Amino acid sequence: MTARAQRPQPSGPKSLKGSDEAKRRAAVILEAMCGIRSTQSASEELRIALVRYYVLETRMLQAMIDGLEPRARGRKRDLEIELKKLSDENKRLEREAMRMQALHRITQRAVGVKPASKTSLGKSKDGKPAKTRRVRKQSRGERVLAALRPAESEVPRSLPAPSLGNVDRDQEHGGA
Repeated sequence: MTARAQRPQPSGPKSLKGSDEAKRRAAVILEAMCGIRSTQSASEELRIALVRYYVLETRMLQAMIDGLEPRARGRKRDLEIELKKLSDENKRLEREAMRMQALHRITQRAVGVKPASKTSLGKSKDGKPAKTRRVRKQSRGERVLAALRPAESEVPRSLPAPSLGNVDRDQEHGGA
Protein backbone atom coordinates (compact mmCIF):
# COMPACT_ATOMS: atom_id res chain seq x y z
CA MET A 1 0.00 0.00 0.00
CA THR A 2 1.33 3.36 -0.95
CA ALA A 3 0.03 6.54 0.56
CA ARG A 4 -1.10 9.18 -1.86
CA ALA A 5 1.01 12.24 -1.90
CA GLN A 6 -1.16 15.23 -1.13
CA ARG A 7 -0.80 18.22 -3.34
CA PRO A 8 0.29 21.32 -1.50
CA GLN A 9 -2.59 23.74 -1.13
CA PRO A 10 -1.88 27.21 -2.46
CA SER A 11 -1.20 29.62 0.35
CA GLY A 12 -0.46 33.27 0.80
CA PRO A 13 -2.29 36.46 -0.04
CA LYS A 14 -2.63 35.55 -3.72
CA SER A 15 -4.66 32.41 -2.89
CA LEU A 16 -7.38 34.32 -1.02
CA LYS A 17 -10.79 34.14 -2.67
CA GLY A 18 -13.27 36.99 -2.81
CA SER A 19 -14.07 40.15 -4.70
CA ASP A 20 -11.58 43.00 -5.04
CA GLU A 21 -13.86 45.25 -2.96
CA ALA A 22 -13.95 42.72 -0.08
CA LYS A 23 -10.14 42.36 -0.22
CA ARG A 24 -9.73 46.18 -0.15
CA ARG A 25 -12.05 46.46 2.87
CA ALA A 26 -10.12 43.71 4.69
CA ALA A 27 -6.80 45.48 3.99
CA VAL A 28 -8.08 48.85 5.27
CA ILE A 29 -9.50 47.28 8.44
CA LEU A 30 -6.24 45.37 9.07
CA GLU A 31 -4.28 48.61 8.61
CA ALA A 32 -6.48 50.27 11.23
CA MET A 33 -6.10 47.32 13.60
CA CYS A 34 -2.30 47.37 13.19
CA GLY A 35 -2.20 51.13 13.88
CA ILE A 36 -1.08 52.15 10.38
CA ARG A 37 -4.16 54.32 10.02
CA SER A 38 -6.81 55.56 12.44
CA THR A 39 -10.33 54.19 12.57
CA GLN A 40 -11.64 57.57 11.41
CA SER A 41 -9.40 57.58 8.31
CA ALA A 42 -10.31 53.91 7.64
CA SER A 43 -14.03 54.73 7.73
CA GLU A 44 -13.42 57.71 5.40
CA GLU A 45 -11.40 55.49 3.03
CA LEU A 46 -14.26 52.97 2.93
CA ARG A 47 -16.83 55.82 2.62
CA ILE A 48 -18.86 54.51 5.58
CA ALA A 49 -19.83 55.87 8.98
CA LEU A 50 -17.58 55.14 11.95
CA VAL A 51 -20.28 52.98 13.56
CA ARG A 52 -20.54 50.91 10.39
CA TYR A 53 -16.73 50.52 10.40
CA TYR A 54 -16.84 48.99 13.89
CA VAL A 55 -19.59 46.62 12.75
CA LEU A 56 -17.43 45.47 9.81
CA GLU A 57 -14.37 45.14 12.08
CA THR A 58 -16.34 42.94 14.50
CA ARG A 59 -17.65 40.79 11.63
CA MET A 60 -14.11 40.39 10.30
CA LEU A 61 -12.74 39.36 13.70
CA GLN A 62 -15.59 36.89 14.17
CA ALA A 63 -14.92 35.38 10.73
CA MET A 64 -11.22 35.02 11.63
CA ILE A 65 -12.09 33.26 14.88
CA ASP A 66 -14.61 31.00 13.12
CA GLY A 67 -11.96 30.14 10.52
CA LEU A 68 -9.49 29.14 13.22
CA GLU A 69 -11.89 26.78 15.04
CA PRO A 70 -10.71 23.15 14.96
CA ARG A 71 -12.25 21.21 12.11
CA ALA A 72 -13.77 17.75 12.29
CA ARG A 73 -11.36 15.06 11.20
CA GLY A 74 -12.10 12.74 8.34
CA ARG A 75 -14.41 13.05 5.45
CA LYS A 76 -17.27 15.55 5.59
CA ARG A 77 -20.76 14.14 5.39
CA ASP A 78 -22.49 15.16 2.21
CA LEU A 79 -26.19 15.51 2.99
CA GLU A 80 -27.30 15.00 -0.62
CA ILE A 81 -25.39 11.72 -0.91
CA GLU A 82 -26.72 10.57 2.47
CA LEU A 83 -30.27 11.52 1.43
CA LYS A 84 -29.92 9.52 -1.78
CA LYS A 85 -28.60 6.50 0.15
CA LEU A 86 -31.51 6.67 2.59
CA SER A 87 -33.98 7.07 -0.27
CA ASP A 88 -32.54 4.00 -2.03
CA GLU A 89 -32.66 2.05 1.24
CA ASN A 90 -36.28 3.09 1.72
CA LYS A 91 -37.22 1.91 -1.78
CA ARG A 92 -35.43 -1.41 -1.20
CA LEU A 93 -37.24 -1.97 2.09
CA GLU A 94 -40.60 -1.10 0.52
CA ARG A 95 -40.00 -3.66 -2.24
CA GLU A 96 -38.98 -6.25 0.35
CA ALA A 97 -42.11 -5.52 2.40
CA MET A 98 -44.32 -5.92 -0.68
CA ARG A 99 -42.55 -9.19 -1.48
CA MET A 100 -43.10 -10.48 2.05
CA GLN A 101 -46.78 -9.50 1.92
CA ALA A 102 -47.20 -11.37 -1.36
CA LEU A 103 -45.49 -14.45 0.11
CA HIS A 104 -47.76 -14.21 3.15
CA ARG A 105 -50.89 -14.07 0.95
CA ILE A 106 -49.69 -17.03 -1.13
CA THR A 107 -49.00 -19.04 2.02
CA GLN A 108 -52.44 -18.20 3.40
CA ARG A 109 -54.08 -19.40 0.18
CA ALA A 110 -52.02 -22.58 0.12
CA VAL A 111 -52.88 -23.44 3.72
CA GLY A 112 -56.51 -22.38 3.32
CA VAL A 113 -56.53 -19.61 5.92
CA LYS A 114 -58.75 -16.63 5.25
CA PRO A 115 -56.85 -13.35 5.15
CA ALA A 116 -57.66 -10.94 7.95
CA SER A 117 -59.95 -8.10 6.98
CA LYS A 118 -58.41 -4.65 6.87
CA THR A 119 -60.68 -3.30 9.61
CA SER A 120 -59.66 -6.07 11.97
CA LEU A 121 -56.00 -5.12 11.71
CA GLY A 122 -56.35 -2.37 14.28
CA LYS A 123 -57.72 0.42 12.09
CA SER A 124 -61.25 1.47 11.28
CA LYS A 125 -62.52 2.42 7.82
CA ASP A 126 -61.49 6.07 8.21
CA GLY A 127 -57.89 5.13 9.12
CA LYS A 128 -58.15 5.93 12.81
CA PRO A 129 -57.27 3.27 15.37
CA ALA A 130 -60.22 0.94 15.86
CA LYS A 131 -61.91 0.99 19.22
CA THR A 132 -61.90 -2.42 20.83
CA ARG A 133 -65.33 -3.56 21.92
CA ARG A 134 -65.69 -5.21 25.24
CA VAL A 135 -67.59 -8.44 25.06
CA ARG A 136 -70.52 -8.27 27.45
CA LYS A 137 -70.61 -11.10 29.90
CA GLN A 138 -73.65 -13.33 29.42
CA SER A 139 -76.21 -13.30 32.16
CA ARG A 140 -77.22 -16.54 33.81
CA GLY A 141 -80.51 -16.59 31.89
CA GLU A 142 -78.73 -16.12 28.53
CA ARG A 143 -76.42 -19.04 29.33
CA VAL A 144 -79.41 -21.26 30.17
CA LEU A 145 -81.14 -20.23 26.92
CA ALA A 146 -77.96 -20.95 24.94
CA ALA A 147 -77.77 -24.38 26.55
CA LEU A 148 -81.44 -25.09 25.76
CA ARG A 149 -81.46 -23.91 22.14
CA PRO A 150 -79.39 -26.79 20.74
CA ALA A 151 -81.81 -29.14 22.51
CA GLU A 152 -84.76 -27.49 20.68
CA SER A 153 -83.26 -28.29 17.29
CA GLU A 154 -83.23 -31.98 18.20
CA VAL A 155 -87.04 -32.15 18.61
CA PRO A 156 -88.35 -35.37 16.98
CA ARG A 157 -90.29 -34.91 13.75
CA SER A 158 -93.04 -37.32 14.83
CA LEU A 159 -94.64 -34.72 17.12
CA PRO A 160 -97.37 -32.62 15.51
CA ALA A 161 -96.59 -29.02 14.77
CA PRO A 162 -98.30 -26.46 16.97
CA SER A 163 -101.65 -25.24 15.55
CA LEU A 164 -102.39 -21.71 14.48
CA GLY A 165 -105.88 -20.67 15.53
CA ASN A 166 -109.35 -22.19 15.47
CA VAL A 167 -109.28 -23.41 11.87
CA ASP A 168 -106.63 -25.97 12.62
CA ARG A 169 -108.43 -27.16 15.76
CA ASP A 170 -111.65 -27.70 13.88
CA GLN A 171 -109.94 -29.79 11.21
CA GLU A 172 -108.17 -31.96 13.79
CA HIS A 173 -111.39 -32.79 15.65
CA GLY A 174 -113.32 -33.58 12.53
CA GLY A 175 -115.10 -30.29 12.30
CA ALA A 176 -116.27 -28.67 9.09
